[in-house]
Amino acid sequence: MVKPLAKLFQAPEKNILADIGKTAANMQNIIDLSIGDPDQRTALPIIEQAYQDMKAGYTHYTASAGDPGFLQAILATHNTRFHTHYDLTNVRATAGASHAMFIALGAILDPGDEVIIHEPYFTSYKVEIQAFGAKPVFVKTTADHQFQLQAADLEAAITPKTKAVIINSPNNPTGAVFSKSTLTAIVAVAQKYDLYLFADEVYWPYVYGDNEFVPLEALAPERTIVTGSLSKVFAMTGFRIGYLLAPEKINDAAGLLNEGVAYTPSAPGQRAGKFALEHLADFMPTLRDDFKKRLTYLATELAKVPYLKVMPAAGSIYLFVDIRQSGMDDVAFSDYLLKQKQVLVIPGRAFGDSGKGFIRIAATQDMATLALAVKAFQELKF
Repeated sequence: MVKPLAKLFQAPEKNILADIGKTAANMQNIIDLSIGDPDQRTALPIIEQAYQDMKAGYTHYTASAGDPGFLQAILATHNTRFHTHYDLTNVRATAGASHAMFIALGAILDPGDEVIIHEPYFTSYKVEIQAFGAKPVFVKTTADHQFQLQAADLEAAITPKTKAVIINSPNNPTGAVFSKSTLTAIVAVAQKYDLYLFADEVYWPYVYGDNEFVPLEALAPERTIVTGSLSKVFAMTGFRIGYLLAPEKINDAAGLLNEGVAYTPSAPGQRAGKFALEHLADFMPTLRDDFKKRLTYLATELAKVPYLKVMPAAGSIYLFVDIRQSGMDDVAFSDYLLKQKQVLVIPGRAFGDSGKGFIRIAATQDMATLALAVKAFQELKF
């Protein structure tokens, strides 16, 4: 008899997203507002630069930490914009932010350790923590506090086994942007209990209105581990390119783990990333302004729908909408919306219990398609 799977995968939890995805796969003309993949094409100059570099021979392994030019572009971007003081001992190229998170968690976690995650949360965190025999501990956030983690709630969840806290701002799925006062209070708690802080900053440029992106690493560089990605910043999801910024000892340990995971991401992707970061001001504002326009439109129009309660997104590329006045729970509502109007969204509970009663709408379609989606919400009958 064949040996069983790892215990983690022998009885997996019900996958809400997979169930909805199966339904959607059998339907035609879906308006897909579920996936966090920008519909915009990567800027042609970035593609052209990668092509030219490939022709010039950048088709081999890079150094394990990454292509030196790409690493220097990461350092220049962070140190200039966020007033940090990173050098080459602190940076590593990865195949996206989730890869960076995985190897960094592996660098610090032992079986039985605990990592605090604020809900609603990006779903990959949980299994990455569990993969190392550690335990994810969830702390709820609420719309009343704009889905920002409260320091008192964080402190109440800490035990002698707590090793780290994951902070995601701008946030997926809620669109929350943590204020400087919120982050300062979180840092104080982390310092009191000597905890690592993970800063998932995938959406850092996507901040709107009077909100401001505050880099956690600038407040607590000695204990902050940054996971970054070019996927959303430059609409480069298919390039699978990101990075890790961390204290030297953590970066080194993550590198040792990565030798048996991915070694290094693609050389063409890193060259494209180098060029993109060096020309950030040429490419990023167009994407940010496009998503700001889309999210403003969605928030304005959906707020007029009687059964919806809408809090405008402070950042990210998502809108997190309260559907409880519909009389349905978020899973039933999402299924009903899909079957009645062919609009695909994600139930909020897919991101943890704090998401119950909400849906996540990704603004990753053009304005004409979003207008059709708004019409579908307006016409939905109960």
